[in-house]
Order: sequence, then C-alpha cells, then structure tokens
Amino acid sequence: MPQSDPDSVAREALRLIGADPQNWVPDRDGIDHNVVVVGGGQSGAAFAFAFRRAGIGEVSVIDAAADASKAGVWLTSARMHKLRTPKTLPGPELGLPGLGFQAWYEARHGTAAFDALDRIPRLDWATYLDWYRRVTGVGIRYGTRLLRIEPAADHLRVHLERSGVTTIETTRNAGARNRFCG
Repeated sequence: MPQSDPDSVAREALRLIGADPQNWVPDRDGIDHNVVVVGGGQSGAAFAFAFRRAGIGEVSVIDAAADASKAGVWLTSARMHKLRTPKTLPGPELGLPGLGFQAWYEARHGTAAFDALDRIPRLDWATYLDWYRRVTGVGIRYGTRLLRIEPAADHLRVHLERSGVTTIETTRNAGARNRFCG
C-alpha cells in the first residue's frame, strides 16, 4: 500500500546520518570549485552526494540537457522498456536503503507492486533518479555544456557553454562520466 508521505523514509534516512560534514577542503584564491562533475545522471548525482557526505564542498554538477525532462539516457536514447540489471542491485543510494529504488517505489506503489516487478521500467528509473537528486539536494546546472578541460598550473580550467555564452571556470578536479581528470 502506498504511503501518505512517500518521502518520509528518505527524510528519516537522511536525518539518521546527520548533517553533512563541514567542507574540509581549504578555499584557494582563483578556484571556483573543488570538483566539477560532468553529467547529472545516476553516477553524477551519486558522486555529488558522496563528495558532500565526505565533507568536500564546492562541487558543481553540469549537464548539457536543457532541463531534467530532457536529461539522461532513460528519457532520451534508451530503447529498452526495462533496465537489464536486477531490481535489487544497489544504485546511487550509497548504502542508505531509504534512498534506494525499492524504498522509493514501495512508498508510491506498495510492496506488492515492487514484488511484482521483474525488472525496473526505464521511465520509473528516470523518475526515481530525478527524485533522488531532489531529495539529496544535488543541484544540476542544466543547459551547461563542457567544451574542454585545460590544465593550468595546479588546477584545471573548464570551458563551458550556456545559452551560446562561453565561460571559463576553475576547479581542482573534474569528473567526467566515472573518470577523473587532473
């Protein structure tokens, strides 16, 4: 049976782990970000949440998609109707069951509905990921495209484009789809 407050389990999980640790990375003049994560999908959102929980602040997540409704493979190019991975495989929840797909799905559709799933429908997965970003407070700068990463002394310069305007920001590190540069 669906819950009257479907986010209560997630909020309780976040309450139990406590407030985010303070940013332990010292500020440096001329550095805009500690980390820039390229891509706000499953991995990008999980990385951003993990960095914050590890006490690393000034993390920016960029995504070229215009907005959340056009972001990610699950809403754009995926042709399959269901994910290939088992429904019980851990996702971006970082070991917190209250942030997992099962908790999210059961809170909205009930335990019997989750039990009846053989695999996760891709559109439900996309909706779950959007919820995960929202409930964990992972902000995404949509409509921001990475043009290039340029080494500069002891940091990186990231060349970005948004609405036809090119800007340069600096970062200590830049993550790109599960890889880290710099």
